Amino acid sequence: MNPTWPERIVCGHGRVRCRHAKKTGFSKRTIRTRFWPGTETMLKVLPLVLGLALQTAARAQGPQILYISREFWKSGHEAALSRIEAEAARICIGLGVPHPYLGIESMTGSKEVWYINGFASTAELAQVTEAYSKQQELLAAMNRFAQQRTEFKSQPNSEGPATYRPELSRGAEWKMGQGRFLVIAVTKGNPHSDGTVFESQDGVRFVVTAAKTRTEADAKLSAAGPDAKIFAVRPEFSMPAADWVANDPSFWDSKAQKK
Repeated sequence: MNPTWPERIVCGHGRVRCRHAKKTGFSKRTIRTRFWPGTETMLKVLPLVLGLALQTAARAQGPQILYISREFWKSGHEAALSRIEAEAARICIGLGVPHPYLGIESMTGSKEVWYINGFASTAELAQVTEAYSKQQELLAAMNRFAQQRTEFKSQPNSEGPATYRPELSRGAEWKMGQGRFLVIAVTKGNPHSDGTVFESQDGVRFVVTAAKTRTEADAKLSAAGPDAKIFAVRPEFSMPAADWVANDPSFWDSKAQKK
């Protein structure tokens, strides 16, 4: 197990534990500021500007780490849970969620909702964990929504980091925010088809490929193997990065229409 991993970080939904953020070994950094300073402090701001530029470049190249949180729902409660998920996203984003994330919902097989964060490095993951730990009002709200979900769970949540495995990946590299649908296989074996592979610390592999339409996703599912599902990206469950919105503005604008 990599000793630099924070024990838990769940970004974008109910349950967050950031008490181990200080164990990462990375120094504390300021990641956002409310005001532009005067000229005499411009040099202090320059590292922040460069850091944000590097984060944008890292997203364009694809994440090196995914932090995946999986919720497993009982059947027959989709409408109630969708309302909870959308309200949780709206409230928590309003309270200052410090990092973009994807919310996706399974369209085939048993019902699941995943929240996915992409990171360029363990240092960025630790930095975001630290940022969450400082926002007590946000954490309290996320935990309240976690309590609302409890009665609808079919099994406990599963969450943790998964590292990019380029030597196992085939085809076009998937990037965060790409595709209105995702076909994801969860397996400990080798991929059955093209896809970008991320592997967890216990050897579970997530093989991800994007699709623009449900028809395209159905075609890719047939090649992805028995462990794959189709997921729809849910704008109302997500907090998109600016480049995701720029690449598909009509899709992400639907988030505002659903509020």
